[in-house]
Amino acid sequence: MKPLKHTILAIFIISVFSCGETKKEVTLSTPNNIKLVDPVITPTAIQTTQQNAKPFFKASGLTNNWILELTEDIITFSIKTEDYKDFTFPLSQPALAADANIKVYTSKTEMADINIKIAMEDCADADAKTNPYTVSIDFKETGNSKTIAYQGCGEYITNYRLHDIWVLETIANDTVKVDQFVKELPNLEINSSTNTFMGYAGCNTMNGTIFSEQSKIRFTKIVTTRKMCVQANNEAQFIKALERSTQFKIENNRLYLSNPDDATLTFKKVD
Repeated sequence: MKPLKHTILAIFIISVFSCGETKKEVTLSTPNNIKLVDPVITPTAIQTTQQNAKPFFKASGLTNNWILELTEDIITFSIKTEDYKDFTFPLSQPALAADANIKVYTSKTEMADINIKIAMEDCADADAKTNPYTVSIDFKETGNSKTIAYQGCGEYITNYRLHDIWVLETIANDTVKVDQFVKELPNLEINSSTNTFMGYAGCNTMNGTIFSEQSKIRFTKIVTTRKMCVQANNEAQFIKALERSTQFKIENNRLYLSNPDDATLTFKKVD
């Protein structure tokens, strides 16, 4: 009986080690499988990124035969042909023409080359709507020797996060107080869809227009009522700082305005 027991025991031990080796082989093969499915950038992923990105400039052809969108990182150019072609390019830094009112974007991929000129000049689009910018595009697909010229109209899209009511907190980093104005702190109500603003300047009510391109902003055509204001009122200082502002940033429910030299104004979101 002992030889039989020894034989059974030997078979059992061999079986256990065999199972262990089999499991080890499966474990070792797993990393190889993972490497085969490493994530890659696919057209679907690119489309998702584009859909999530908010354009800061939009344009279309005079006959609605093309659409252009500029986001923070991507240029999307869609040609409305029978098969509706979409082309994407990395967004380059614009070159400024001798006339500062003209910007030129140039970009290239394996699929095509594109040159975009945006000029500050009124333009009537296919729907007879007047746009503030004229757009000229030179486009050439790879493998095609012909460069096609497109003409159209466009406009900058103001950041939707500006659309709010903002109450003044600081002028040039100095905290303001109610007693520096007539009855309350100055405030702004910005309408990003119409590029306008209205509010209280510290003594008079005011309104005007805004221009915004990515992080740039300008408050223009500021009009106020003409009430008699006490000399201690800081309304003039506030309006001057508003007019000097050229950049903006939104963080922690605050709107920070500045220019290349210094901070100008800080507002707090209130609604």
